[in-house]
Amino acid sequence: MVGIRRAIALLLLGFYVTQFAMTAWLGPDELYAAYLGLALCYGLAFVGLAAEWFWARWFAIGVGNFGSLLILVLLQVGMEPIIAFFGFTHLAISVFLSGEGMAAKYEYSEAAAERWNLQEESLTLMRRAVKSAGSTIPILILYTLGPSPEFMHWVALGLGGAGLVGLLRGRTWGVLALGSAGLIAACEFFLGDPSSGYLILSPFGYPMVSGTVVNLLAAGLLAVPIFFARPMLRMLRAR
Repeated sequence: MVGIRRAIALLLLGFYVTQFAMTAWLGPDELYAAYLGLALCYGLAFVGLAAEWFWARWFAIGVGNFGSLLILVLLQVGMEPIIAFFGFTHLAISVFLSGEGMAAKYEYSEAAAERWNLQEESLTLMRRAVKSAGSTIPILILYTLGPSPEFMHWVALGLGGAGLVGLLRGRTWGVLALGSAGLIAACEFFLGDPSSGYLILSPFGYPMVSGTVVNLLAAGLLAVPIFFARPMLRMLRAR
């Protein structure tokens, strides 16, 4: 069932790439950048998963976890069909890409072992970090590209994108860049207006969280350097 599960996950990711791109094109101008950014993020997950890049399964699961968060909104607003569809289809992406059989197609494949030669501890750290990045980078996109972005929002997005590239290349600066993006979002949360958090829906009904709530969720990128704290300290002591 690995092939069928991956096909369904790709179908769902492709659906959201199309929907976010169409919303960016046809929706209000103030949401254009946010939805275009989401379309590119989901497109990265789609292409990586289809190309069987070793990290793509982790990133796609993280994206699925991001959308699954909106299931919690149902506890407050009741059974809204559109929000339920958004949340449960993202949960399906995460579930369908889980399991050892699926991992054998990606991080445990022969091609990944020959090219990257990652040890089990490194794979565990990368798995946690990339999943965390996949969950929080869409939130970072909303945080940065929502209505009335400020300069520090752009800095956070730049650090997040560069940090993901550095992380996948096994660079320490990538870990630090992702943590810095999370730190900026955390500072915005604690220093910003606590009454500015709100939930908005696009004209096509797709949910987008914005405001101070997003600052707190985007601060989840701070978890990435925490995952790598122990090996980084070992490296510094060895020097």
